[in-house]
Amino acid sequence: MTFTLEGLKEAMKYMVESQGFDRVLRKMKLLSATPGKVVCEMKVEEEHTNRGGTLHGGLTATLVDVVSTTALLYTERAVPGVSVDMNITYTSAAKIGEDILITAQILKQGRNIAFATVDLTNKATGKLIAQGRHTKYIGS
Repeated sequence: MTFTLEGLKEAMKYMVESQGFDRVLRKMKLLSATPGKVVCEMKVEEEHTNRGGTLHGGLTATLVDVVSTTALLYTERAVPGVSVDMNITYTSAAKIGEDILITAQILKQGRNIAFATVDLTNKATGKLIAQGRHTKYIGS
């Protein structure tokens, strides 16, 4: 099963419009997708922040999880897999009102394991906000 770009948009819409946790991403927009690479955008709003008024680290982790999974869906195998490991390096803050880009790329898909990287950057400056690595089990 392979997703078309429209199918990918529908899958993302389904995730964020659910009653589950992923609904915290309902304001995220898909900008582009090529096989194994997805770029999304989101404006940081108060609901996305910690007490310091910057993008919450937990939301950053959710962005890494969801956007890398979306990139995995937009490959020939089109399977979401399940998380095995995820790590995030936080390099700078994103403040309320700033637009961020979330770029996920599948580094490798093996028979059972897939590896992805996700960069969160400030759209205006290009400054790196966080970088995540996500490993997923994709076997049968």
